[in-house]
Order: sequence, then C-alpha cells, then structure tokens
Amino acid sequence: MTQFLFFTDYLLLPFYLLFVIFLMNFYFQRKHGNNSKLKKHFNLALYLKLFGSISISMIYQYYYRGAFDGIHYFEGAKMLTSYWFNYPDQFFTVLFQDLKTFNLTNKAGLSGSSVHIFANESFMVSKVAAIFNLVSFNSFLPCAIFFCITAFIGLWNFFIFMIQEFQIPIKTAAYCSLYIPSVLVWGSGIFKDTITFTALLWLFICGYYVFIKKKNIIKNAIGIGICIIIIYFIKLYIIAAFTPFFIIFVINSNKNQIKNDLVRILSTPFILMFGAASMVLFLQNADELFGRYSVDQVLETASQTAYYIKENNAGSAYNLEVDFSSPTGILIAIPQAVNITLFRPYPWEYLNPFILFASIESMYFLYYTIYLFYKIGFFKTFGVIYKSPIAQFGLLFSLTFAFMVGISSANFGSLVRYKIPIMPFYLLFLAVLYKEKIFKGIKPKRRKLIA
Repeated sequence: MTQFLFFTDYLLLPFYLLFVIFLMNFYFQRKHGNNSKLKKHFNLALYLKLFGSISISMIYQYYYRGAFDGIHYFEGAKMLTSYWFNYPDQFFTVLFQDLKTFNLTNKAGLSGSSVHIFANESFMVSKVAAIFNLVSFNSFLPCAIFFCITAFIGLWNFFIFMIQEFQIPIKTAAYCSLYIPSVLVWGSGIFKDTITFTALLWLFICGYYVFIKKKNIIKNAIGIGICIIIIYFIKLYIIAAFTPFFIIFVINSNKNQIKNDLVRILSTPFILMFGAASMVLFLQNADELFGRYSVDQVLETASQTAYYIKENNAGSAYNLEVDFSSPTGILIAIPQAVNITLFRPYPWEYLNPFILFASIESMYFLYYTIYLFYKIGFFKTFGVIYKSPIAQFGLLFSLTFAFMVGISSANFGSLVRYKIPIMPFYLLFLAVLYKEKIFKGIKPKRRKLIA
C-alpha cells in the first residue's frame, strides 16, 4: 500500500477546517450580507464539499490502498514547493514552463519523472497543487481542502449565476449545482477534474458577461483567458466540445436585439448554419489545435481503451460496440454513448458501493428527464428549447460531451469522474424546462415568491 496520509494530516486537519470555514463565512458576508435563504445553502454545500474532499482522499488511501494519480500530482507539488523555497526567483518561470523545459533548465537538476510526472497535463496539476502546498506544509489533506474551497467558490458563483441570469428558483438551482453527488466527490480533491470543472464554470460565466451582457468586459476577458489556458494544458477536449455551442449560444442570445421581426425570424436558419459550420471547421482542425485530444484521437483512444479493458476484464467495464473505422458506425453509437454517460450505470449493473451511488444519481437524471418531457409535452418541450438559447446550449453541449466521454471511458469507474463537466449544464437545461412547467399560468408576483 502506498501511504500518502499520515498522522500530521489528521493533526493539522481540524485547524485548516476551522480556518477555511471562517474564511468562507467572511467571503459570504462580504458578498451576500445576511441573506438567510442563501446562507443555509452556502453552509450545507460547503460542509458537503469538504466532506467529499476528505472522504475521497481517505477512500483512495484505505480502500484502494493508495492507487491514486493524486499521489503523483502531490509529489510533484512537493518537489516544486521545495524548489521555489530554494530558488524564489524561479516561481513565475516555472508556472509558465512546460515539463520538458523545466526538466532541462531548472537549477536543481530535478526531473518530473522522479515523481512519476511524465506529461504536461499532470505537471499543470502539480503546479496548482504546489501553490496550495506553500501553505499546506507538505500535508495532503490540507492541500486537498484548498482544492476543495477553490472549486466551491466556482460552483457557488455558478449557482448565483443561474438564479440571477436565468431566474431559476433558489432550491432548484441548488440541486442543479451545489448538491450534485458526483461533483461533491470528484470535483473536490486533488484531481485534474477538479481544476478543469471549476475553470469551465468560470469560462461560461465570464464568457456570458463579455459576449452577452457586455458587463465588466476587461475583468471577465482576463477570466476567459485564464480559464482557457488552464483547460488547454489539462483537458483540451473540453474546449473542443464547449466552443461551437457557446458560439451558437452567443449568437442566439444576441438575436433578440434585432428590431426588425422579419430579419430576426429569417436569421434563425443562418444562425444554425453558422453554428454547424463553426463546429465542423473547429473539429476538422482539431488535430492541429489539440494534438492528441482531437476527435480522431478521441476515437482511436476509445477503441484502444475498450479493447484493453475487454481483454483484461478490468474495472466495472461496459460494452459499447462501435465501428471506429466507419463514420456510420460512430453515428450509430451516439445514442448509446449518450445514454451511458447520462443515465448509466443502472442499479443492477453496480459492482461496488461507489458505482451503486453513481447509479442512483443516474436514475434521478433519467427520471427527471422523462418526467419533464411528459409533463410539458414532447413537442412543447422542443418549443421551449427552440425559444431558449440557454436550454439549447445546455442540451447540445451535454449531448456532445456525453458522446465523447461515453465512447472513450469504457469503464463506469472512470465515467463517473469524467462526466462531471456536463452535469450542471444538463441540469440547467432541465431547470429551464422545470421553470417553464411551474411558472406556467402563475402571475408575476407569485413567481417572485416561488423563486
């Protein structure tokens, strides 16, 4: 068993918890004052997030016996922290270096391979962890807590964003963002997913305020740049799935500013054509832009991963028969891959307690999807989607990302972690439908009370 949690972690843990809880309450007070409706969600979500961060660290230590990529990220962080203490002038230099350059030019003769850091994606996570480790003193749990609260701030702002910009009722918004079980666990520890998920939320928020609301443009443009850089160096395929549909979302959202009714109506097919063309162009150039995260490479990786797991009978594998050499075969696989990502594992498929929890979560996704389509009406639902740019974005981005994750994971254990970027966006799509259902026929004053 590889040991990464020690006595010092548990000794320091209570002090760090008290510190971050105090810090977060100060943050809430500055941002929201004494808003009691928000306060109860803030406290509960914060405690659940901290519990998720600590729990997943302990599960990997004692259940999986230290088989955890986060160990290598943290060992890389300790190496960088030590290097920065010895060479303070190298702090910003290292932050903007790739792994190969660091290995060749650092003043201490260090190498990422000595701590099992072999790729730039892993090196980026180690750099983020190293910043937190400056005040964690080489203790894993305190460092994980800083990952956790950074992610929590992003998630909390997305929750407020849903309420303010799309008039989602507070309780609904909370369940669609703050209380998603997979996000509370897999988006709270020392994972790549914690960083990229948080960056994606901020990218959407900042992009919305720059291109749609035209608000605090400089500050939000800087936020866009930072988020793109972070995602670029860790999981580029997220941008590949996000960008085309965000373009459509921006164009659709600005369409209402066209005063001439005829021009506005006729603009719809051009918007769809532009969005489709931009997506095709973007994906056709993915090889050059994203290297191994291109669509072709995703398909190749999916084929190799599926073969490896099938041959080795490893993990909680699922069977997805895909002809990766044929465009038709890939198209046929889209519904299966989307279903696997959004609605599986089914309860009878679980192989361990953790997959069972994921199956319960998936069943809620499936239930509310069917429920809302049924209650609103199948064709009326598409009418709501047609009229709502945010519903279109949430659905299209979720379906595309679900396809990419579904064909490339081949294993429920990996799937529950890789799919967290789409969860708040798919639930936002459902929340828009839910808002349509509960607000239908309700007077404006009553709507305010519900919200």
